[in-house]
Amino acid sequence: MSKKIRKKKMSLRFKLALGSIIILCISCVIAYVIVYVGFSYFYHGPITSRVALLLALLTCAIAMLLGGVALWHSASYVTNPIVEISKGVQKVADGDFTVQLTLNNNHRKTPSDSYADEITTMAKNFNKMTRELNGMDYMRKDFMSNVSHEIKTPVAAILGFSEILLDGNLSEQEQKEYLSYIYQESQRLARISENMLHMSRLDHQDIVEMNDEVEVDEQIRRCIISLGEKWPDKDIHYKLQLEKCCIISNYDLLFQLWTNLIDNAIKYSGQKCTIWISTQIADNCLLFSIKDEGIGISKEKLSKIYDKFYQGDESHKKQGNGLGLSIVKRIVELLGGTIVCESELGAGTTMTVKLPIELKK
Repeated sequence: MSKKIRKKKMSLRFKLALGSIIILCISCVIAYVIVYVGFSYFYHGPITSRVALLLALLTCAIAMLLGGVALWHSASYVTNPIVEISKGVQKVADGDFTVQLTLNNNHRKTPSDSYADEITTMAKNFNKMTRELNGMDYMRKDFMSNVSHEIKTPVAAILGFSEILLDGNLSEQEQKEYLSYIYQESQRLARISENMLHMSRLDHQDIVEMNDEVEVDEQIRRCIISLGEKWPDKDIHYKLQLEKCCIISNYDLLFQLWTNLIDNAIKYSGQKCTIWISTQIADNCLLFSIKDEGIGISKEKLSKIYDKFYQGDESHKKQGNGLGLSIVKRIVELLGGTIVCESELGAGTTMTVKLPIELKK
């Protein structure tokens, strides 16, 4: 059985103090040997107090010279990494988030090795920071690209239909048809804006007020009723197994969570399908599960479903904007829970949410 190597931290101050003491001791010994040998071979007179004083001063001078040179070179242990970190910080300040530090001192171990001091830890944290910044920069660029694309599509449609209406020479039926298109695209644009604002608020929110009394079973029923108006053409049958419970949580976030998950299940289900929804309390946690008979998700796309603006099925693009599950994921994180998606292409999807809760006494 292999032994686990434990990483040890050694203070940079301790290293410098220990190194300085060792250098000074060695310098003194070398200086004493040089002076002693010199006097033994070249001086044969009596050892007077003046000679003894000269011997001591000469020993100190040689020790200081040797120690100063040694300390000058050993200072690179501290200065070289600081210079490299400074150059890396400058590159980050200039917008280059791909920079990674490698400390190349022969006498310094890499940040991943044991006996790491403050500078090696700083270099390790710097590399971690730049990796995170580089990932965030990529996400920001990708997000802006998706936003511009999502907004541009309905705006272009509204402009196109408006120009046709302004040109005139249309029958009353054609006018109503084009106006209905404009209305639908306007609604889509409003949903995109609303979801983007909601996502932005959630991204910058870290503290959630958990002081609302929420009857989860009744709240889920209200979500189903409210979504019935949004999907009047789909004859969805619900099978509910909702454990009656009242918890202390955030009402608005929970309502948004259930609404988005149920809405997603309806959107990807066909006509006259069944959706199973269940809740139960176990180990001070609320377990919510929703299963549909929809188109399902392939394994290749499963890891991307929480990405902003990602839509696995392009045929439903006009019915959403790819922010629903991103909002769901962020709400679950804010409430301290977890979410798991199990799906098979053509066999439906099951979403399971686990939230730590406080029951009403």
